[in-house]
Amino acid sequence: IRVITIGVLLRWFVVEPRYIPSQSMAPTFAPGDQIAIEKISTLYRRPERDEVVLFRPPEAAPRDPRSARKPEVFVKRVVAGPGDVVEVRDGAVFVNGLPLDDSNFVGGNRPAYELGPLAVPPGQLFVLGDNRNRSFDSHVWGFVPRDNIVGHVILRYWPLERFGLI
Repeated sequence: IRVITIGVLLRWFVVEPRYIPSQSMAPTFAPGDQIAIEKISTLYRRPERDEVVLFRPPEAAPRDPRSARKPEVFVKRVVAGPGDVVEVRDGAVFVNGLPLDDSNFVGGNRPAYELGPLAVPPGQLFVLGDNRNRSFDSHVWGFVPRDNIVGHVILRYWPLERFGLI
């Protein structure tokens, strides 16, 4: 019983396994990838730019058109935090007037939309999927409350050939 209790407590409060259901984070993650979410650090630090996080969607998030219900959680990359100014133009994301260096994870997925400039309010984050044009994210429904962050993606453990820290 102790082992089961410890396992349940670890799952609820420390590390949570999740899978990637869609192409929204390609090429970083593919559908079916299995990831580990670290939860403890959300209690004492705010997510940093370029960090991949798991979060509960804000109220403005759309319902899943395939199931007519709102997804429970999303996995996206933090692009900007409180006080930052975000703008999307000419196929690039700008934060505080500087182009975001996202070449390591976006590949050829340059945004085909324009947005902003938008100032990120206190207590909020601006998140985007790495597959910029195939992602429900802050460019669709706005900012994510910092309190909605569940944890940080730390590891891809499946498929084994893509195993590694994130």
